[in-house]
Amino acid sequence: MGRRIVVHESDGFSLCERCAQRQGADHQFRLVASRDCFICHGVTSRIAFLEKRVLRATHRQQWSSFSVGVIMPAEIQEREDELRSELKIRGLETVKSQLSRIISESVCAETRKKVDKLRPDLTVLVNVGTSAVELQARPLFIHGRYGKPRGIPQRRYFCMNCNGRGCHQCKGTGYVLTPSVESVAGSKLCKLMGADRARFSWFGSEDPDSLVLPPGRPFVVELKNPRKRTPPRRLNLITGKGILRLSGLRALADRPAKLPSFVFMTRVFMKAPVKIAKDEVKKLGKIRGATITFDNGRGRVVHKKVYSIRRTKARGTRIISEIKMDGGLPIKRLVSGEDVSPSISELLKTPLECEGFDILRVWERGEFQFG
Repeated sequence: MGRRIVVHESDGFSLCERCAQRQGADHQFRLVASRDCFICHGVTSRIAFLEKRVLRATHRQQWSSFSVGVIMPAEIQEREDELRSELKIRGLETVKSQLSRIISESVCAETRKKVDKLRPDLTVLVNVGTSAVELQARPLFIHGRYGKPRGIPQRRYFCMNCNGRGCHQCKGTGYVLTPSVESVAGSKLCKLMGADRARFSWFGSEDPDSLVLPPGRPFVVELKNPRKRTPPRRLNLITGKGILRLSGLRALADRPAKLPSFVFMTRVFMKAPVKIAKDEVKKLGKIRGATITFDNGRGRVVHKKVYSIRRTKARGTRIISEIKMDGGLPIKRLVSGEDVSPSISELLKTPLECEGFDILRVWERGEFQFG
């Protein structure tokens, strides 16, 4: 014998075709127009309209995968639960999942994009009650390098007048208005990529008055809710104090769980209290290959290596030298000897002051690690 078809017309539940389909093939209902449906009260007749709203909203987005979520008036789901409880049926799917599936299939057909419920480039939220469509793009992580002129700090600083709360002096931003790598590059990337805001992760830092020479210091920037997902390869940005250059920009697959370590070459400007003899200056070479031990300021002893020292010049009380070392080794403390051993002051047996330093080159070591 075939399956028994149960007809529930006498139970007062008249459904539109799509709401009836969700209840399964074992049950038949009197079919009515969507506006007269016991469950949806006309919602299923608006699916084509909602599909067009989604396609219109996503038109300017750059994306390859998406997912669709639906906000449904609570009373619609309550009516479906009431029907299933009274008739003791399980149903095939909920009204929310059906609408999400139908809209997703339509978007796939129109755009040739794929559905990805785990890590979509774009999450589309459709409010059935108001017909509003909200888009939320997955954060974009861009790896690149920056080179900067003197006088441009890496990070932006909180306004001293309001301590970040926002005031007339900082024009409500909460930050000092002088340009920085973070403010200039972040603002430009947000504008180009249609993002809400930018958050940087740095491979070390330098002084505001340090030069960072090509190819530059690496960084990773997270762009929140970007409209585009393909960054430009390079940018030259005007700061008022010279050109800030971004290069090697590329999108990463995901949020890095850990950044690669790095080694860098720096030109260090040092000053002694008195003129140092040339024979004494030569002792700087002893730091080549040394393992430097220091306190990182958080109660942990750290060991970093100095790989080379070259092009040392001494004139009067001033010494200039180029030193290659591990990232994370504090340059000024390496010179002065503050909680650092061995230090340059220790080798020359005189208290030296670091007047500044430039970043000549940075080498990344290893690969990004993703969670």
